Amino acid sequence: MDNIEVLNNESSEAIQLALYIRKKYLESEKNIDKRIISPIKLQKSLYFLFAYWGQFIKSNKDNQDSVEVNYSNYSEYLFNDRIEAWTYGPVIPNVFIAEKNGWLNSFEENHYLENEIEKKEFIDNLLNQLFEIDDFGLVKLSHEDMCWKKNYIESDEKHNREIPKEEIIDEYIAK
Repeated sequence: MDNIEVLNNESSEAIQLALYIRKKYLESEKNIDKRIISPIKLQKSLYFLFAYWGQFIKSNKDNQDSVEVNYSNYSEYLFNDRIEAWTYGPVIPNVFIAEKNGWLNSFEENHYLENEIEKKEFIDNLLNQLFEIDDFGLVKLSHEDMCWKKNYIESDEKHNREIPKEEIIDEYIAK
C-alpha cells in the first residue's frame, strides 16, 4: 500500500471513524486517566463496529416490517477500507499506517456523524460497551470469529490476508 495514498485519504470513512473513536475514548468517563486509546483497542473497536453495524443494517433491510426506522438508505458497510487478518485479530491497515506514522494527529477535526443521528447512537452505544473490555479481551473475542480464523494462516510469512466484508457481516447475522 502506498503511504501517500493513506495520507491523502482524508475521505476514508475508517480514518474518520478512528478519529471519532479516539475522541470518544478521551472523553469517556471510564477513561479516568484520560489516556489515548491503544492501537489494539482502536483496531478492535473499528472491527466490531463494522461487524455489528453490517449485521444490524442487513437484518433491518431483510425485516423492514419489524423496525420503526427505515434503514434502506444505509450501507451495510460502515467503511470500505480493507480489513485484514493479522496476528492480534482483524486490522484496518489504512488506519494502522496512519496511526503508526502519526498522521491521525494531522487530520483536522471532522464532522463525522454530525447529521446521522441513528448511526451515531448505534456507534456510541457499542463504543461504551467496547471501552469496558480490555485490549486482550477484545483480541480474544476477535479470535473467536470464523472469518478471522479462516483468513489468518499462521504459516504465512506476512499476515495480511483480506477478510471479505460479506463474510464478516454474514457471520454476525448468523450469531
